[in-house]
Amino acid sequence: MTLVVNIKRLTVTLSLLVWAFFMAGCDAQLTYQTMGGRTMGTSWSLSYLPPNAEHNPASLQAAIEAELLDINQSMSTYIADSEINKVSNAPAGEPIPLSPGFAFVLNEALVLSRMSGGAYDVTVEPLILLWGFGPEFKTDTLPSPAEVDAARAQVGYQALGLDFETRTLTKQSPRSLDFSSIAKGYGVDRLAELLRSRGVENFMIEIGGELRVQGLNPQGQAWRIAVRAPTADAPDVATTIVLQDMGVATSGDYFNFFRVGGQNYSHLIDPTTGWPIQHELVSVTVVDPSVTRADGLATTLLVLGKDKALELAEQNQLAVLLLAKTSEGIESFPSAQFVRLYQSP
Repeated sequence: MTLVVNIKRLTVTLSLLVWAFFMAGCDAQLTYQTMGGRTMGTSWSLSYLPPNAEHNPASLQAAIEAELLDINQSMSTYIADSEINKVSNAPAGEPIPLSPGFAFVLNEALVLSRMSGGAYDVTVEPLILLWGFGPEFKTDTLPSPAEVDAARAQVGYQALGLDFETRTLTKQSPRSLDFSSIAKGYGVDRLAELLRSRGVENFMIEIGGELRVQGLNPQGQAWRIAVRAPTADAPDVATTIVLQDMGVATSGDYFNFFRVGGQNYSHLIDPTTGWPIQHELVSVTVVDPSVTRADGLATTLLVLGKDKALELAEQNQLAVLLLAKTSEGIESFPSAQFVRLYQSP
């Protein structure tokens, strides 16, 4: 972790928000292996039980790296000729063919956009760039209200017409897309599919803190996932979740921000206002079979704030844990589904 004062950004990967407790197994038959690397501006890691004695770890790692390269080439705004940049730059009014993975992620993002009333908006990129959370870092000034209004005028998922069956997109108005709040979760789901296709039945795969577990951990038990309390200097555990065959994603607003005039400005922008979020909710953890969905939901709920987030979670029976600042310190606010599944006696 690096803290740079005077309007510099503090960025710590969300892998610090959620991590798994696992140990080398005592049973000689459970010989778990690990591997990892870099992707999407963060890290990925895998702990798994090889399917058989002939298993080739180098072959598996090469397949994982190829899969991640493919996802990056499709969804990274940092790659000039990526699919997402080509889609963003394509003119309005003309059908744009999409790859299967891109169409799937865009459809999931549009579902979240409609569900949240625009608190999640896949066309938020102009605001992200304006506030300095894109390729060019923010300097020492805030955008003017006029600049915020101008950027907001370029945002609006309603201008996107997706035909999911034919995998074509037609933009009614120019729009730029951003998958940064959902691509890591999608990457985890893709890698989980790859592992299963190669006969791996017991694993934990993680990208930047978004993860999926399947089967048993090295001790032959369900995986134990610790949700970290949102404190930069003391890594306390807010709670531990016991999981099998499930995904987890966490979003927080306290590790990625810049400071101007003594005020922190979060990297999470509310598309309905054009400004970084400013409320008591500091962390959202979502448990869901789809890490793609969990990843997008975590950002959606964090933007909404505690009360609206809980309301949306209850309406949709989501397993969600919110951590918020109160007069008593950091307090937990779980949804009913989270309590039923993960906090029952």
